[in-house]
Amino acid sequence: MLKLAQSVRMTGSKIKIEYNLRHCGTATSQQHSGVASGCGVVIKQNCPMQWESWADIPQRTKEVVRDKLSVVFYLKDIFPEAMAYLEESLATRYKHWKNYLHTHFQRYDDPEVAHLHGCPIELKDRPEDWEWLCKHFTDPKFVKKFVAGKKARDSKTLLHHYGPKPFSYRLEARCQGGSKFPEIDTFEEVYVRPGNEISEHLHALMLEKRAAVVQEATSQFPPDTPIEDVTVLEDAGFQIVTDVMEQNFGRRHGKVVRCMGKARVHETGASSSNSNTAEVDALKEQVTTLQGQLEIQGEQMIEQMKVQGEQMRAQGEQMKEQMRDHVRAIQTSGLQISLPVPDLATPSTFEPLQPTDT
Repeated sequence: MLKLAQSVRMTGSKIKIEYNLRHCGTATSQQHSGVASGCGVVIKQNCPMQWESWADIPQRTKEVVRDKLSVVFYLKDIFPEAMAYLEESLATRYKHWKNYLHTHFQRYDDPEVAHLHGCPIELKDRPEDWEWLCKHFTDPKFVKKFVAGKKARDSKTLLHHYGPKPFSYRLEARCQGGSKFPEIDTFEEVYVRPGNEISEHLHALMLEKRAAVVQEATSQFPPDTPIEDVTVLEDAGFQIVTDVMEQNFGRRHGKVVRCMGKARVHETGASSSNSNTAEVDALKEQVTTLQGQLEIQGEQMIEQMKVQGEQMRAQGEQMKEQMRDHVRAIQTSGLQISLPVPDLATPSTFEPLQPTDT
């Protein structure tokens, strides 16, 4: 948060949250880290801890917390998707901070001792928050929920080692680095650790399937084709990871794919969400391009009409001046002819011009 505030002071402008549909968050992992850090700081320093979750907090209190974020982030006229992402970040940070306080509470064997002498330094100025938390942490409903959650976490067969940053950023970096199987590479980086037999076994299965896919793709090219030039299906890595995980653990209900976080989802009638996202992005780009072209064409037509109007006015003035010159020339020649100055106004379509009787 301090670095973000320094950046705002140096640039003189607040940071605008650039939302990206593929990541369901910011466009870059760097800005995602900044948003997460900023939300964590304001939750820790300014948000009362007397509710079970962020969703239970009154809107007035939430507005106070968001106001603290507006010191560094530009939140005026923010897109609904970006606001939803910001709300999710605040909710996550509220949960993490509460979990940390619960861990701190558990360091004391006696709840009364924790209540009287265990208040964290961050809550020294807010003792009412610590008092509420101590009662909450000993409530039978919370204890039951905590035990069930711990049991579920302990039963997990795979634990990632990548931190809270969404997997989509890692996948994007792998794609930009030229990886033909970014999902498999990401799985290795995030899950495989020495001594973890399950993750090592799953990764070995993925490598076998990858080798088979590469061999089949290579057979479609001349023998001397470099491996870098061999193309495979865009979703080959995704399909391999999905097949291996489902063969070993069964199909997970819902759209979320194991080991991919929110980066990839199952889609009915489509191989992945990337194709749908690409189509949406392409359509948005086309709409934006068409809107720009229409605006340019409209401006050009208006400019052409202005030029034509100026030309017509200039021609009318020129014709009037020529007629006046002709009249003056006739009058100065000595002829006593009185010629009226012609009315050059556009004749009405309902009263056609009639010659004057002589």
